[in-house]
Amino acid sequence: MLGHSFFSTMAYRLPTHLGSLVPPPAEQLQQRRPWQGILTLTFMNASQGVSQDVYVTATETDGDSRMDLWPRRLYVYLGARRTQHNDIKAWVKRFAPPVCALMADKLPDPAANALNQATFANLSRMLLDNQILALTPWGQDNLPGAGMMIYPTPSSPSLLVGAVFLSGPFPDFATYQQQPPRPNPALAQSSQHQNPYGSHHSSGRYPAP
Repeated sequence: MLGHSFFSTMAYRLPTHLGSLVPPPAEQLQQRRPWQGILTLTFMNASQGVSQDVYVTATETDGDSRMDLWPRRLYVYLGARRTQHNDIKAWVKRFAPPVCALMADKLPDPAANALNQATFANLSRMLLDNQILALTPWGQDNLPGAGMMIYPTPSSPSLLVGAVFLSGPFPDFATYQQQPPRPNPALAQSSQHQNPYGSHHSSGRYPAP
């Protein structure tokens, strides 16, 4: 009986030099958790002074995007210049910032879901057709970097790619059409992805573009 207990203990013990390389289970789960939040499109219906929200899920495809630090609401601004998306992808491949995939959430209400999916697809097509990108500043002190640079993929209007800048500035070609105001941190923090149409959202990990 003593021998069985001894060998059972040994079977689950990692060597000391390897144990430090394996994160605790809770930490492993946190790294795999997608981000769900709101993209506020500041340029949609701008002539009427109205912005438009789209509910999205973001999943990591390359690198550590620190999604646990992201605010629940991100304000989206259009880039100021045309930039070939092949050039954007080449820049991302060369400098290798963390990259994520963004997709529209699936909302439980059919009408709300159709609108959310259409808004997301319209954003994707706008960026692709005009060869521009979108930029989202973090707007909070625990993320000193510029924010996220969003661009489409020709393979699907239901997918956007986000290059994440956690500590550094955006590249020179990624400039705003107009300098955005710093988002209100209280508003960004208080928005806990509350969906007026329901509380169920899609989640999961999607393949890299």
